[in-house]
Parts: sequence; C-alpha cells; structure tokens
Amino acid sequence: MTTTLIIDHPWKESFNHGVLNKLVAGLEQDQKIYQVIDLNKDGFNPVMCEEELAGYQSGSVLDPLVLHYMNLLRETSQLVLIFPIWWYSSPASLKGFLDKVLLNEFAFFDGGNGIQPLLSVDSVVVFTTSDQPTEGLEKRCTRSYKHQLTTTLEDIGMRNITWHHLGSVKNLTDEERQEYLESVYSKI
Repeated sequence: MTTTLIIDHPWKESFNHGVLNKLVAGLEQDQKIYQVIDLNKDGFNPVMCEEELAGYQSGSVLDPLVLHYMNLLRETSQLVLIFPIWWYSSPASLKGFLDKVLLNEFAFFDGGNGIQPLLSVDSVVVFTTSDQPTEGLEKRCTRSYKHQLTTTLEDIGMRNITWHHLGSVKNLTDEERQEYLESVYSKI
C-alpha cells in the first residue's frame, strides 16, 4: 500500500506543512511506503496551455512533471490532500493538478456515455484549513466545494473519502495547534 500525500501551500512554515510533517513522521515510524507531491516545491504550472488542451481528450501529455505525477498515482492506494481554503476553494495549483493530471484515458474514460473510472484508490483523506470559522465557511462554500471535489474523485475511482477541516487557525493557541497536529496521523 503506497500513500501519496499532495500538499498545495507555498510557505514551508505553514500550518499545512505542519500537518504534512506529522503525517510523514507517522508513516516513517510505522515503516509505511509513501511519496510526497509538493506542488509548489516542484514548480508545478497549474495553467493549461492551448497545446495541452488540444491533447486533453486523447490523454496526451506534454509536461514531464504531469507524467511523473501520473506514474505516482498509478502506485497509490491511499491519497492524502493537504491545502488551505482560499476564497472558498483550493489554491490554484491543486485545481490545475486536477485539470492537467486526471486526464481522459488515464483517470477516467469518457466515450460519450458518461464517465467510467480508471483509477483505483482505496481511500482519500482531505485536510483543509482556513482562517475563517468552520461554521461560517460551511454556510458559504465548504459544502458545495466539498461535494464538487468528492464527486470528481469518486468519478475517477477513488473511494472512502473523508474530510477534516480546521477553521479559525489564526485564532488557535499554540496548545490547540499542537493538539490538532498530534491527532492528524490517526485520521489516515
């Protein structure tokens, strides 16, 4: 079982990176196989150019980093996504990852009769954070964004999707932050 962790946050000292570091520490302690995709560190370009769009339906790929990500996903049995909620959605790099990596004939097949999943991932765990309180964010976006992302992941063959959101991060005490970080590994 290979766990693939994808993080989309540009600052390595962020709370999101703290979540990543705790997960990696737990995986290493338990001697589990894992791989990390750090979209910002990798310099991933989330913008789909005209040439990439032209090959989208056939599943052709121009970016070697996209091919690398596809190969990592082929080995994945558990996917962990870590990102902040900015402007009621994920950062641009994660959206671009979904657009550019989850291609027809790789992640799904669409022959005109609806999407058929091609990936097989046993579980997905999503960790999100925000400076807004969770309750307010849920009223404004989290339910719709969560539904949209979950539907996308299910459509390509990912199952058992759980979501853990921590709101009001900027208002938490150091003790509350540490308590949350100590709990994240038990959630995967």
